[in-house]
Amino acid sequence: MGRDISGDEARNCFSCHGTAAIVNTKLALDRLIPGVTCEACHGPGEKHAVLMLSDMRADSFIFNPKTLDPETLSQEFCGACHRGVDAVAMMPDLGGINNVRFQPYRLYNSRSHNQKDPRLACTACHDPHVDLQQDEASYDAKCTVCHALSNAERAAAGRQSLEADHPARRAAGPKACPVGKQRCTRCHMPKVELTGAHFQFTDHRIRIVRQGEPYSY
Repeated sequence: MGRDISGDEARNCFSCHGTAAIVNTKLALDRLIPGVTCEACHGPGEKHAVLMLSDMRADSFIFNPKTLDPETLSQEFCGACHRGVDAVAMMPDLGGINNVRFQPYRLYNSRSHNQKDPRLACTACHDPHVDLQQDEASYDAKCTVCHALSNAERAAAGRQSLEADHPARRAAGPKACPVGKQRCTRCHMPKVELTGAHFQFTDHRIRIVRQGEPYSY
């Protein structure tokens, strides 16, 4: 945008939008690999590559994000760039429509969100090894993993016990949407356009969004 940046701001920009740009906490643009490559998430891969080509595989010498629990994965690992709830809380300009860009933070604020549930981790809907799916319908199956039962099926399960925490009632899970089972994100994760950005961000705060309703901080 024609504005010089330096220090922490420059390091933050290049550490997320490039790979291998930070060496010993310092910006090293001569080492920068444009974009997000394998090492951005898995760490340096030289030792790993050598080991995989040899017969000695006692340790892979590579970091696998799959080993993280859902909360750490979404809020700390993915949130390191996409901004988790703790990172946003430390921002001096917290609040306002601009925070729609911070997907882990918005997901955390969803109604009844359980950060320990792997079905609500970032990787439950997004595979980092493939291009981002742009078609809304491609995410419908992710939603119905939880919202699979009809109201009648839920009622049948609920009748088995009057206790709210009874296993049968818990197994019923969240109720199915009474409106439809296609293009779920259009109503429950709407796109929000930021003024001057010329881009629409998908709001990851899952909720029932009604027409004309103001953006919920």
